[in-house]
Amino acid sequence: MNYLLVPDLAAMALLLAILYFLRRRHPREAVNFWLVGLLFIFFEAVVYAAYPPPGPWRLAAHVIALNFFFIAGTIFLWAAGRDYFPRRPAFLYLLINALPVSALLTAYGLGLHSRRLDHLIAATGLVAGTASAFLLLRTARPGQGWWLILAQSCTWIPIWFFVSTGRFRTAAYFPLFILYLATAALFQLNLPRKSLGKVAIVIGFVTWSLVFLSHSWVSSHPGYDAISDQIWNLQKFLVTIGMLLVLLEQQIDSNEWYALHDHLTGLPNRRHFEHSLAAAIDQSRRNGTRTALLMLDLNGFKCINDSLGHEIGDQLLQRIAVNLRHAIRTPDTLARLGGDEFILVATGLPASQPIESLIQGSIARIDRALDKPANIAGHTLTLTGSVGVAIYPDDTTDEVLLRRLADQRMYQQKRQRVSMDAAPSALEEVFIR
Repeated sequence: MNYLLVPDLAAMALLLAILYFLRRRHPREAVNFWLVGLLFIFFEAVVYAAYPPPGPWRLAAHVIALNFFFIAGTIFLWAAGRDYFPRRPAFLYLLINALPVSALLTAYGLGLHSRRLDHLIAATGLVAGTASAFLLLRTARPGQGWWLILAQSCTWIPIWFFVSTGRFRTAAYFPLFILYLATAALFQLNLPRKSLGKVAIVIGFVTWSLVFLSHSWVSSHPGYDAISDQIWNLQKFLVTIGMLLVLLEQQIDSNEWYALHDHLTGLPNRRHFEHSLAAAIDQSRRNGTRTALLMLDLNGFKCINDSLGHEIGDQLLQRIAVNLRHAIRTPDTLARLGGDEFILVATGLPASQPIESLIQGSIARIDRALDKPANIAGHTLTLTGSVGVAIYPDDTTDEVLLRRLADQRMYQQKRQRVSMDAAPSALEEVFIR
């Protein structure tokens, strides 16, 4: 037992425990894979620390350690690229390719340095890997996955060459180099661009791959053993800390998103709307354009809530939010203020166009969105809405007064709907002064 490695094992165990508890509080599928992969790395470190003296048990420990590295790398690769292909074909592809690599590592760990055996493993790996890559490509989107064929050639052809020249250690560690380098590339592609955790993860996996690539050279130059051991341990902590940072960054982003969005519909909330309105008015002031504020209140929604229940009412709000979101222009902002009230900020409207025709398109899109029936729990539900409109700068240049005018005109239309059997059109009502 190498007791000098106990502090490193304790530190890694602590980081894994932190990752586990963060994963319990904020479960994500990717974190589950990260945790399992890091557990195999931890198990490898335990095996390495407990290496027995030379003999059969040491050979067995070497085989276990090499395969733990390989299993961990495969899990990390799956976690980094799981969205590229359908899950089942991708799993079968990894399983088919794992068998020859594991056989190669096991043969080396047991000291079976046989050119014939390793050539057979390399040939089998190339044929099986290329065939499985072609099958997996049939499930991929056009233009994706061609690199799988290249990866097979870049893995097994060099291994054949290394075996032919008697470099069995290099042949065994080369697929680990390819595996961890490919994992670094996928994490680089799939993790958020501006992420410090991503930087740590990618650097960690690139370093890991280079450690595997240079292992044969280091083993033949004893003077570099100490530096190699330090680097060997460094990337484990770098990757683990990077994954913790990514998880914390994702949680911060999630908290920021929920702070500005409605939890039920996913639309911007009141706080987000206030920022958007202020920005739109500022833009109109600078560009000489108009900003329209459209306040929408659903008619009869309370009756649906009372008669069919709040669960159906919530589902109806979600459907209406989706329809409205698809109906508005890209630069406009649709927000939910609460209950059955929505508000639309239409920006960049030309100052030369008559007001009525200016917002007619927005009113028509809202009407079409509300006209779509929603089939929920066996009920076909359709609602109308009362709309109030205020225009900047035609009605007022004051932001607070603009909101008040839109709100007053919306409630004025709503009262008219209650008092009249036949209400006028939406476009006529929103301009009642």
